Amino acid sequence: MRRAALGIVFLVLFFSGCSTKKYFMPQEVAGAVDFDGKLPAPIIDVLREGATLQNGQFISEQGLEPYRLPKGYLFIKRAGKYYLAADRCHRVEVIDATTKKKIFQKDFKMKAPVAANFKDGILALVFDNNSLLLLNTATGEKIYSSNQTPDIAVDTKIANPYFLGKLVLFPTLDGKIIVVDSRSGRELRTLIVGTHRYFNNVIFLDVIDEKLIAATPNKIISVTPQFTNSLDVELSDVLYVKNRVYLLTKDGRIILTDPELNPLKERKFNFAHFTGAIYGEFIYIIEKSGYIIAVDKDLRVANVFELPEEIDNYIFTAHDTLYYDDKYFKLNKVR
Repeated sequence: MRRAALGIVFLVLFFSGCSTKKYFMPQEVAGAVDFDGKLPAPIIDVLREGATLQNGQFISEQGLEPYRLPKGYLFIKRAGKYYLAADRCHRVEVIDATTKKKIFQKDFKMKAPVAANFKDGILALVFDNNSLLLLNTATGEKIYSSNQTPDIAVDTKIANPYFLGKLVLFPTLDGKIIVVDSRSGRELRTLIVGTHRYFNNVIFLDVIDEKLIAATPNKIISVTPQFTNSLDVELSDVLYVKNRVYLLTKDGRIILTDPELNPLKERKFNFAHFTGAIYGEFIYIIEKSGYIIAVDKDLRVANVFELPEEIDNYIFTAHDTLYYDDKYFKLNKVR
């Protein structure tokens, strides 16, 4: 029995040694980019709409913010003129970005907020146990609460709740959108986005030209009162720019669709592993091996630029700026 066991171990090691991981290797590199400057501290956490630095500062989609969070807090989102943050001990804070004063704080026992939004005194929260909560911060009244099916594993790009007039769209960790009336707390509709058992949380949620677009790592849907369209695709990320939807897939494809998800064009980059995207005149997609792939908005032309190093740490992208570890790169700096 011992000899047989050793034989099995040998075979496992042999075949493991023979397998090689393949990396993106561009045939031609058009140039190189340098980081433009340093952040005051390295990034220690990244969520869908923000990144937290080691010194307590954070980056929103508007850039590096001047406020510094207390130790242990992580930034979730900037909602208009308010910062939303939570700590690992189940507390959440709403901070006025102008006065830098806390206008609301609450401790939630045994569950931590992982996504949030705030509008007109109403706070919408998604917790790590996949429960949902709508709260009036002025009165402390619980407007709506729900316990969804807990999910074992989730993608870090957790979408935040979305306010649509008097409606709140809650993205869940098990692949659904729960539509709630913020006045009555009544649950109006449930939209199924993805159905996978693991990594099925909603990673993208937006309302674009009266179309609700939502995605999990395995599926994207577009919904209007007249139709629902969907695509089954393994996604790294989703980018929306001027009536164009760009799907960045896990097998190295960039798929261009219209807002109804009708495919318009596709480009494949063998073995590419996309980690984010920024945009200006062109779309710039960051590749894990240390490259930026620049494509025009119709995917007709592509150029590859080399970054100073591979992407093996926290990265956050917002509009025209890439933030990586303790550095940043802003567009129009390609040489």
